[in-house]
Amino acid sequence: MAIISDLPRDLLAEILCRVPFTSLRSVRFTCKKWNDLSKDRSFLKKQIVEAKKKQLKSKEFEVIMMRNFRVYLTSVDLHNDVNPSFTPKGTLTSFSDDANQHQVDNVSSVFHCDGLLLCITKDLNFRLVVWNPYFGQTRWIQPRNSYHIKDIYAIGYDENKNHKILRLKDHYYDYDSHPRARICEFELYSCESNSWKVVLDVSPDWYIHSYHRGLSVKGNTYWYATEKHGYVNFLICFDFTTEKFGPRLPLPFNATESFTYDDVVTLSSVGEEQLALLFQSDATLMMEIWVTSKVDPTEVLWNKLFLAVDHDMIEFDYELKFVADAGSFFIDQNKNVVVVFDKDMNEHTHRGMAYIVGKNGYFKRVDIGEEAYTSCFPLVCSYVPSSVHIRQLT
Repeated sequence: MAIISDLPRDLLAEILCRVPFTSLRSVRFTCKKWNDLSKDRSFLKKQIVEAKKKQLKSKEFEVIMMRNFRVYLTSVDLHNDVNPSFTPKGTLTSFSDDANQHQVDNVSSVFHCDGLLLCITKDLNFRLVVWNPYFGQTRWIQPRNSYHIKDIYAIGYDENKNHKILRLKDHYYDYDSHPRARICEFELYSCESNSWKVVLDVSPDWYIHSYHRGLSVKGNTYWYATEKHGYVNFLICFDFTTEKFGPRLPLPFNATESFTYDDVVTLSSVGEEQLALLFQSDATLMMEIWVTSKVDPTEVLWNKLFLAVDHDMIEFDYELKFVADAGSFFIDQNKNVVVVFDKDMNEHTHRGMAYIVGKNGYFKRVDIGEEAYTSCFPLVCSYVPSSVHIRQLT
């Protein structure tokens, strides 16, 4: 009598590629044959195709979400107008071939690029770890000297698909006296060579607030930046191939002196090749979401406005104002909505909230659970499984 392990490799791949992403760990530890098969690039391609088929049928999709300093794979269903849902499918873990599972915990920030996650921990010494959740592989990155709480990080890759980490070091640590961060140096870590290098000592004429997260698109990282000695705002991009910052890139609206410190500007991605931007005015609470038609390190072109939300057009029973250092969001183009994550805070409890906003006054508020830490806001980023192996250090 034949058993499943006796099946031809191609047929076995057709069966196992339908296994949910969160169950792959069990598949890999069933036997060496299944473990080797699950790490094959052709198997990964099959699984991604099957996952996309399931999403089209179920109208659900998956994102990476950070809550309470832990990272989750989360299933999102926005097509149920009565009860939109955000369902954790499992905490992401790393593990070794000896079946020992390790939780990457105490994560204060997470960045996604090409299926890899760069996680910043909130440990005493602020550790960095590169993580491929699909393979369960991690690499802890040792600093050249030491990390600091106000450092700014990004992950990307060059034209040869060599992955790198950028660290922007800020020498102004007294933020009460120097609220505008002056970047004095930046370092670049190569995942290929496992080494840091100081690329350049630089004092540019712009600054990036440490709470403005960079967003990687097509291997390069974009930030919202501000002129040091004025009030001009723009985007700036770090090109991981040339290892340089590019020119100032335009925002989709007039960023003038009318901007205030409490205005919210945050970035997201649409698919793997488009940049999205959310702006909310602190004065009027007007919210605008824009999407690019072209994005590269030296040029950004914007499509017409994706969505504009006038606070007075929607019947709120409270003031919908996002926090400047939160406001993580994504766009569902099929449903023509934007989903913004924040917290509802009162003296008794803090609740994570997903605010679903669309055209013609469409609005839903979804409670995604208790937030145990005052300083931790829900954070979301897109995710696509990657066949990139993180080379283990010996």
